[in-house]
Amino acid sequence: MSKIKQVAIYLFSYDGITSWSCGVGTVVRHFIHSMPVVAEYLQKHDLQTVFYVGTPFYNPECAWYRPEMLKQAEQICSSLSGDMLYQLNGTQGDDMYVDLEQWKATSIGAANLAINYFQKHEFNIVFTNDPPYCGVSYFLFQQLSQYKGKKPNIVWIPHSTGLIHEKTKDEIRYNWERQAVGDANTYKECFIAYINDFMKNHLLCDFQASPDSLVSLTNGLPLFENLTSSNPQEVIEKYGLPSDKDIVFATGRATKYKGFEYLVRAFAESQANHAAELVLLVTSFATSQTKNSYQDIVKEFQELQVRGKVIHAFIPQEDLRAIFRLPNVKSIVVPSLSEPFGMIPLEVRHWCTDNAPVLVCSQADGLKELINQGEDGFLVDVENTSEFAQALTRAVNMSSEERKGFLSKGKEKLARKYNLPRNIADCILNIVSQQD
Repeated sequence: MSKIKQVAIYLFSYDGITSWSCGVGTVVRHFIHSMPVVAEYLQKHDLQTVFYVGTPFYNPECAWYRPEMLKQAEQICSSLSGDMLYQLNGTQGDDMYVDLEQWKATSIGAANLAINYFQKHEFNIVFTNDPPYCGVSYFLFQQLSQYKGKKPNIVWIPHSTGLIHEKTKDEIRYNWERQAVGDANTYKECFIAYINDFMKNHLLCDFQASPDSLVSLTNGLPLFENLTSSNPQEVIEKYGLPSDKDIVFATGRATKYKGFEYLVRAFAESQANHAAELVLLVTSFATSQTKNSYQDIVKEFQELQVRGKVIHAFIPQEDLRAIFRLPNVKSIVVPSLSEPFGMIPLEVRHWCTDNAPVLVCSQADGLKELINQGEDGFLVDVENTSEFAQALTRAVNMSSEERKGFLSKGKEKLARKYNLPRNIADCILNIVSQQD
């Protein structure tokens, strides 16, 4: 077999391309922006890269539509001889993540695009994200069952599963996600990418994934990016942040599993031991998980007379970076009850330099891989209010030297394990080596 000289990479996602509404959108955005550097890595292995991005066609009037992200993605695809690919997703262009029937439509739309393009290129790797794309491999390989040529490689990237966040097992979602795993166990061109060791073990134990079907694609950041932030004073005024008080900060969606109510209770118990205020920025309301979660957080805040405030607003990354970098932000907290990965610890380590907010994270799931207890942050049982309160107090009251030591060790880990372009390139080379 002749050596492969060109690889066409396709990235399909329901978020992070023309929209930005959740953490998966952040990861997808980072994947896209990493691709020029990935192409440089692959060039060193004599591989030319073509890059396509596939997304549902969304109504530009949707609140979460981001034309600036679309423009950036188009430019990156064009620079790598690829293009933007638009697909059907079973909606009127106004929703991205609905139910099984909508996920099937999304998978068929992506499979149809892949089947139209794969014969144009010598070697094809199609990356797909989360439940909306679980069926791509099934529909594609069913259509190609009699095809004798080289088929495209399909890589499903689950950033979570229904078994992680749902209190009761959703058999419909579970069986749909099992479809993708079953295809990977069956077809040599089909793989499941695991984003960390937690997800690897989860896929092996709870979905019976074959070890041979799994490939590593550790989440991370495009560390080469020179990221700017908004004007600090303007951000302080925009969000009404205190400038003369220390801040304990947390942000995320108002879903129960994010654990914000536990943070409120722990802060209430801790606030007699420090002078900091709690700023909780809720970026969007919950949908199916728990519609009353935001109201519950505000109610708890008021009843416990917590110092600080709850803010509801969409926050651009430039503003979030500015908040992380404020000198009076002493701690950034991730109190999730379940969290397969968690990008905030990586962002803190990448974005912060002069100040050094201390990470306090739940000891749940993938977060345990990001924190070395007492060395670059603190892990806590968030349901143990006293333990959580003590960690908050310790984080707020740490000396400047201790904070900088924590951040320095965190940055070392970031560079060693979470360089996203390198991790993507390694994943691609792994797949190419198996088919070469």
